[in-house]
Order: sequence, then C-alpha cells, then structure tokens
Amino acid sequence: MSLFDLPPDITKLEDSDEAIVVVQSEGAVALMTKAAEELFGVSSEDMVGEFVEMFVPEKKRWGHQAYRPGDLAETAEREMDAGPFSQAERPDGTIVPIAARLEPITVDGELYVAVHVTERERTPGELKAAGEEA
Repeated sequence: MSLFDLPPDITKLEDSDEAIVVVQSEGAVALMTKAAEELFGVSSEDMVGEFVEMFVPEKKRWGHQAYRPGDLAETAEREMDAGPFSQAERPDGTIVPIAARLEPITVDGELYVAVHVTERERTPGELKAAGEEA
C-alpha cells in the first residue's frame, strides 16, 4: 500500500515475497511488502508516510538521520553495515535483529531506496543483553 503516486518500477516490488521497505528521498516510507509488514508487526497503512527511523530502536532512532543522506547519495547496491542500526524495533517494543541490503532505484530523476530486510540470528552479545542463553 502506498500514499505516494509511485512509478511502476517501484510498485512492482509490492508483490515480492521478500521483506522490502521502499523509502523515498526525504526518508519517508513509500511502500512495504506483506513480508515486511509481518517482520515488523505493523501494517503499511500505519507506516507509509512515516520516516524510516520509526523502525530504528528508540535509543538510536535520531542518530540514524545523520546516516540517511549518505545512504541516499550512494548509488551502488550494498549491504547495510552491521553496526548500530542492525536492529529494528516493532511498534510493541520488540527488538528484532536484522540484516539489510540497500538498493537505490532512480526513476525519472526521483531517488528511492528499496531496503531488503531479513531477520538474522542474535549475536552472543545481544543474547546476553536480553538475558537469554547462547
């Protein structure tokens, strides 16, 4: 679902079985696949138009804004660094360890980034911080 008038090159991603969040150049979520809705536990209707930082854990959320211009300036597809933003936060507060691949897509001069997201295994440090056994 999207509130934006998106070009076909972007809307075709909506039918993907992958968890994909498409972000437009100002950082707003433009489209989410069903798999992304399931991974993040939120509907597209609630997230389209919101800033992508709403998926970043609250403690790190606003620091992510400083990285976004660089992500948008990079034109090559790449893996997102496994650093401080390798986790997502669901609306219920659940933290989800993620891996993400950033795919810039330019259509008619407008830049979008398709963020392909997968849930990853928790690291021993993450398990320890959560009070769980490795």
